[in-house]
Amino acid sequence: MKNKTKLKIAVVAPPFTVVPPKGQGGTERIIYQMIEEFKKRKHSVTLFGAGKCKTSAKFVQVFKKTISERKIDTTYIEASRNLRLETVYIASVMEEILKREKDFDIVFNHMRGGYLFLPLSKFLKIPVVSILHLPIFEELGKLFLHYKNPNIITISNNQRKPAPKVNYLATVYNGVDLNEFEFCDKPKDYFLFVSAIGEHKNPKEAILAAKRTNSKLILAGGKKREPYFSKEIKPLIDGKQIKYVGEVSGKKRIDLYKNAKALLFPIKWPEPFGLVMIEAMACGTPVIGFKNASVPEVVKNGKTGFIVDSSVKGLVQGIKKINSINRKDCRKLVEEKFSLEKMIDGYEKVCFKILKK
Repeated sequence: MKNKTKLKIAVVAPPFTVVPPKGQGGTERIIYQMIEEFKKRKHSVTLFGAGKCKTSAKFVQVFKKTISERKIDTTYIEASRNLRLETVYIASVMEEILKREKDFDIVFNHMRGGYLFLPLSKFLKIPVVSILHLPIFEELGKLFLHYKNPNIITISNNQRKPAPKVNYLATVYNGVDLNEFEFCDKPKDYFLFVSAIGEHKNPKEAILAAKRTNSKLILAGGKKREPYFSKEIKPLIDGKQIKYVGEVSGKKRIDLYKNAKALLFPIKWPEPFGLVMIEAMACGTPVIGFKNASVPEVVKNGKTGFIVDSSVKGLVQGIKKINSINRKDCRKLVEEKFSLEKMIDGYEKVCFKILKK
């Protein structure tokens, strides 16, 4: 960015896991990269979070433990307990920001329940910008319409479809640190699925496509949704052609990405972005994804993978053509469109637009 103004930025993380995440992560990984790049550009950054977060930002520990680190309270069902904890966390963050308002120029809010900040924004002299990491549903879209300037950033244009009339600030695509992802031009003989093992992510059709093409498939993901995993997925895992390796991190995660022939992304839900797609392409690994949600914005059909019909047959067609993809084109697309630097350029542009600095 040409603007050399140094900003005082507050970043609010969700209370579920630490920053950076210990495993694969998603939102928390983006938050970590945002903080480190903002600091690299000499901005002052304060992180509001839970647990033992380790970043170069000043850290305000709102909860001593993340929600995922807490033992299950048998007095309430787990979902109810988590919701209660999350709302207390949001209220606590609001209180902290009210006390420290003079310390910041702008607040970046990453919480999934962060739209609760909207009424608070009326009482703050500094802008609160909410980055939406989950799909917009009808009631949420209606809430946004009550605000002339709700200061909402989407992470894909497709994410806006349920509420197209909202006055959005911008779309800022997620980005990856290209230094973290090693390019590989000669993959091994397997395909890859990386995500939560739930019906909305649709690993079953990835498995069926691998079986139909006699291909090896590795499934990686720590969140096993039950009873879906036990009933639909576990019986299909043989440990040879179809392997499940659980949640991966560090070098193992990068190695899985870079050595795969392609990432299978048969998404069923309205995926707001799909970070795993650009992580794979950063390693040169193409993506075969359903023609749903954000996929057409992220994958260049025929160039960095294939956007296929939402079926096992579509995945099979993509698998059979995968050797026609030049893996260097995958890396190039991420360099040009989905790098960490591009993402922070987008967030800086939003800052200077709002603050008029």
